[in-house]
Amino acid sequence: MKLKQIIIVMVYLIVSLKIGVAQTKLDLMIDHPIQSEKRYELMKSYAKAHYGLDHANLINPQMIVIHYSAIATLKQTLAAFESDNISKSRNRLASYGDVNVGTHYVVDQDGTIYSLLPTTLMARHVIGFNHTAIAIENVASDQGKLTDEQIRSNALLVDMLAKKHPSIRYMIGHLEYMNQTMPHFELFKENIKEYEPSIKIDPGFAFMRRLRNHLRVQYNLKL
Repeated sequence: MKLKQIIIVMVYLIVSLKIGVAQTKLDLMIDHPIQSEKRYELMKSYAKAHYGLDHANLINPQMIVIHYSAIATLKQTLAAFESDNISKSRNRLASYGDVNVGTHYVVDQDGTIYSLLPTTLMARHVIGFNHTAIAIENVASDQGKLTDEQIRSNALLVDMLAKKHPSIRYMIGHLEYMNQTMPHFELFKENIKEYEPSIKIDPGFAFMRRLRNHLRVQYNLKL
């Protein structure tokens, strides 16, 4: 076998191994359900006030929002989402709705994926877009703590979600949500004008750049 053929075979095997490892992360996704009838009703009330909707169903989601938790550990991150009600210590959020913040997925630093909410239900995670956005939360105290494993698992999740929900058109980082020059902003909706969006920095421009590149190279996906 010629050297060129050997190199091609080796590259193929390496790529196949990486894809296989990533696929295993999806196959080994861990259920950590936080949904309850109470949470649904609280989210329904939120959706009524903020979007004029009479339900909390996520119908034909059109975007995916990538976050990091700003919390150091998986245990603490999961615990932050488990209560149905928002903590009263989060005064600003609590004044605009009783439902706790939520996410559809959490990705630990080793790439393990946790499923918290069905992607057919709304989660409170991004002002103005909860009615149409799926959330992926990465465990990290800051953007410097995000890992290569999280990049791979996020890409795997985004690819899976884009296939599961053909309605998805956009993927953004939380820090990009209020960028009015980006095409996703056409979906922004907020009925309570006093509820002003705040500046977000997660998960960082570097993480989003690497994630988009990984999706393009490994999955031929551009959102």
